[in-house]
Amino acid sequence: MKVLFLTRTGPLGPSSRYRVYQLLPHLTGIQAEVSPATGNSPLAIWQRRRADLDRVGEFDAVFVQKGVFPGLSSVFESRFATKKPIIFDFDDAIWLPRRGGSRLMQAIHRERTVQDVLCCAATVIAGNDFLAEYASRFNRNVTVVPTSVDTAAYPSGSGVTVGWIGSRTTLPYLKPLAPVFARLGIKLRVIAAGDPLALGFPVDFRPWRLETELAELTQVGIGIAPLADGLWERGKCGLKLLQYMACGIPVVASPVGVHNQIVQHGINGYFATEPVEWESYLRELIANPALREQLGAAGRALIQQRYDIRQAAECVASVLN
Repeated sequence: MKVLFLTRTGPLGPSSRYRVYQLLPHLTGIQAEVSPATGNSPLAIWQRRRADLDRVGEFDAVFVQKGVFPGLSSVFESRFATKKPIIFDFDDAIWLPRRGGSRLMQAIHRERTVQDVLCCAATVIAGNDFLAEYASRFNRNVTVVPTSVDTAAYPSGSGVTVGWIGSRTTLPYLKPLAPVFARLGIKLRVIAAGDPLALGFPVDFRPWRLETELAELTQVGIGIAPLADGLWERGKCGLKLLQYMACGIPVVASPVGVHNQIVQHGINGYFATEPVEWESYLRELIANPALREQLGAAGRALIQQRYDIRQAAECVASVLN
């Protein structure tokens, strides 16, 4: 079976990397060709997708990752669907204006365009149950495939360094915890793109790079994943938790969205809502190396059982076939 994968970015983009690129070597029976949306301008993306449309007859199906212009236009997905069955995959609440996006993009965003894509797809793959529930309103063929990681590739983290890995758009989730870090007397390790000065409190900043990501994670002993409790956040797929746990790193997280399916409170990590809870659990983990090891081992076991790349690839291949 020959499938054309239309990705939002190249392999450096986390959504495309984890939802497509890392799965390709494990898709048994699938001959894949990837066409990333290259160029920063809408015109460049338009030209690339127009070229893809001209040659779609060479393929048996088209895998559309997150949409060509999500929330802005469904024209390409509709055109592809008239020629070949399309499989639509998404891992964010893209029917909502993007949190952290430009004001212009938020202003012209239209939920109906996402609904149109869901309707014209032969089948939909959603990153979690919240996304799947929305998709099922417009398409009867919806499968949940959680974002996954290659557990075997993740080395063990260690120590007492409290760390966070993320993107420039998710940096603001750290701001409410600034007083917690001050009371604990620690400097948070931040692995990300963007400007750390925007946080307004001192951090140990490490610029994110794909080639150093795993090495940076091994220097983290406790991973945190704070989130606001909103609709956009409920659509997230918990990647940072998966990465921490794959390294055997215990976690403290907000009980929001898919976090509730990944974290087992007191078994592989802790849930914290109020600042006093964040401070209490972090203080306990910093002081107790045996507890860190116990929770970390349980977290890694969970990732191996439920969020490993091979399981995700098997499910995606089944949907494609």
